[in-house]
Amino acid sequence: MGVLGLHNECPPNNYATAEAAEISEGLVADAVATAATLRSVRDAMESLAALDDTVRYVVEASGTAVGPDGAVDVDAVTDKMKNVDATYSAAFRALDETVSLIDTAVGQYTSLQAYAAAALAKGRDECYENTLRQLGEGGFTGMAQARIARLRKLRVRVQLIQNMETYGRETLGRYEFGTFFMLFMQPMRDLALAAQDLYNEVVRGALVAYDTLVRVCDLSASEAQSAGYAS
Repeated sequence: MGVLGLHNECPPNNYATAEAAEISEGLVADAVATAATLRSVRDAMESLAALDDTVRYVVEASGTAVGPDGAVDVDAVTDKMKNVDATYSAAFRALDETVSLIDTAVGQYTSLQAYAAAALAKGRDECYENTLRQLGEGGFTGMAQARIARLRKLRVRVQLIQNMETYGRETLGRYEFGTFFMLFMQPMRDLALAAQDLYNEVVRGALVAYDTLVRVCDLSASEAQSAGYAS
């Protein structure tokens, strides 16, 4: 299984050829889903950082608007507003591919639920599935659904912010900085919370999966010795 993955089978070292091909397919799907999930979180963080840069330059533009003599320093404001425009654009360009990444992850996790059910029907990983249910995780499907729910929540947050780009740019263009701050403060905070919630679920799910895997898998003699379990 991947580093932060949910896949309920180990790399196909001790399986027949036909099973090895099938298990490899599941491992790949899990890796694709996990990578897309983590990149979605990354995009949200990049967007938040860029908008904080925007706030910095907005404040600097406001602070330099009036010179020591009380006159408006148009050149200073214009210079700072160039940075505002660049960083504001960066906040949205960071999210350009995020919805696609989320859709990829949701699709892969959905497929993995069907894959896990097929594996169980063939008699593989019954101990793994039963242990997950005993722990209250709802089996592999329960863990996959937890990630899907948080991915969809993040997608809604991203799409809302994307719809605000033009209006936010127009607000900045009118130098309505107070309106701009009030407009974006709540949606960006919600984006941060959704991204954090998703990442926390990734780590939590991976820890549960790993702990369960350790419980139900028998270590070979060499693995036990290297892990310090053999005398």
